[in-house]
Amino acid sequence: MINLKTNEGGFTLRTATLADAKYMEEVQAICFPTLAPAERLTKEHYANHIQLFPEGQLVVVDHEKIIASSSTLRMPFPKLDHSFMEATDNLWITKTHIPDGNWLYQFDIGVLPQYRGLKLSTELYRSQQELVKAWNMKGQVTVGMTSGYSMYQDHYSIEEYCERLKNKQFTDPTVTPQRKAGFQWITPIYNYVDDPTAGNCSVLMAWPLEGVSLREYIKPE
Repeated sequence: MINLKTNEGGFTLRTATLADAKYMEEVQAICFPTLAPAERLTKEHYANHIQLFPEGQLVVVDHEKIIASSSTLRMPFPKLDHSFMEATDNLWITKTHIPDGNWLYQFDIGVLPQYRGLKLSTELYRSQQELVKAWNMKGQVTVGMTSGYSMYQDHYSIEEYCERLKNKQFTDPTVTPQRKAGFQWITPIYNYVDDPTAGNCSVLMAWPLEGVSLREYIKPE
């Protein structure tokens, strides 16, 4: 059970409970308003995640109000080309969460807009990476939605946007903070989600435990 103060004691980062599920649904709806309804997590999904893998579900609380959340599962290193729905077993994780999987796969993270810029996502990543170390996993995987693409879509294809983002010519509100948190760029997945404002794209990245090489995992099949 994680329960610690963050942002100089202003907020509490803790393991999610079943009572949090409906508020986690609200956070995701606010953070990803253009995501296809069929791919949006509901309180029933979050409750199932908490029951299956309680240690992997985190929230940040400000005076009883949930202001951020993060959801993970354990699995082998994923295929380089997969979708959000495939990775999450159509959002339920019942079949894709492997209790002894050696990679912690983060499939959802959101911080309410009025609380952004306080490094709360960094605190969530740090807590998850401590879990990776404690359980002797290989590392953490995330697939960051290219949520900044809507500002450039009239001038660049999603492939061009990702190339410029990879070379740090652009910044992205999701992918750039993840890279700053230590995630290494692997490859864009161009049909990962159903969200045209993100070009239906997300970027596969990984944070390997010290001494773990990504080279053996990122060879094209």
